Amino acid sequence: MALDPDIRIMLDRLAREQAAQHDEVTLAGSRRSYRDQYREMSRASEKPVTEEIIKLATGRGDVSLHLYRPADADGPLPVILYLHGGGFVLGDAETYALQSARIALECGALVVFVEYRLAPEHPFPAAVEDALAAVDWVLAGAGGHGGDPGCFALMGDSAGANLSIALMRHYRQQRLFRAVCLLYPLVDARPYLGLAAPSGSDREFASGYYLEFAETEYFAKAYLPELAMATDTRVSPVLAKDLGDLPPVLFYAAENDVLRDQGRAFAEQLKTAGNDVRYRCFDGLIHNFMQHAGISKASDAAFLEVCAAVRLALAGKGLR
Repeated sequence: MALDPDIRIMLDRLAREQAAQHDEVTLAGSRRSYRDQYREMSRASEKPVTEEIIKLATGRGDVSLHLYRPADADGPLPVILYLHGGGFVLGDAETYALQSARIALECGALVVFVEYRLAPEHPFPAAVEDALAAVDWVLAGAGGHGGDPGCFALMGDSAGANLSIALMRHYRQQRLFRAVCLLYPLVDARPYLGLAAPSGSDREFASGYYLEFAETEYFAKAYLPELAMATDTRVSPVLAKDLGDLPPVLFYAAENDVLRDQGRAFAEQLKTAGNDVRYRCFDGLIHNFMQHAGISKASDAAFLEVCAAVRLALAGKGLR
């Protein structure tokens, strides 16, 4: 299917801006650019949403949890632990603030956004450790902040979806999660470190479709300074042998995305292992379509569809 016209306009604009950029690219500059661009393209919530910040002491440094809830909500709300994307290198609560608030509103939930430690300063497994600590906080502390930890879902995009998979596997025996929402996840880091062949979508969308193959290589090298880390199943869950008995999974992909093919294959692995999986690939869209809700009608429709499905899953109405 043809690329969404609104997305085409955005990609053309970004290409012109990149061609005119002659300054040296730095890590700090990349993080700032990602934050500004994400906020520029996000769509704000239409009703008030409150934000509260919790500092979680982990013994390895504080982790900030940003809590978002609809301002007019009464009583305990379902809890969504959100793990953000950005290749384990980019992204923070400010980057995702508009999106987090809107998810809270559309899902009728307390969104707990995890500001986990980033690579390359904090390589694997730092992000996994922080995500585990955040789950423990939800179970022990969310009740004191208007959340119901007995009605709990995971949600993550890209690198954050990778972390969500690690969490759902880690906690499978406890059966904590009503559902896990995976948005265009990384599930196999090996192609980006030269340890496995690139997929068809890696080759087809390698350049010019927002997330580029070369970027993914950079992120993988920053997060995984040792090649052997790429075969750890917390990084590349496609290699896991124990994929059964997991929570229900809402799995969303984009047609024009380097990660599309590996994600589709992993969704099939989850189904073959006997899990309840709803897989949906949005035609015409690209990686990070949740970000693009403010500049693309099709992306906004996808955003609302995702949130509606999470809301129903939290309400015990299954995967829709």
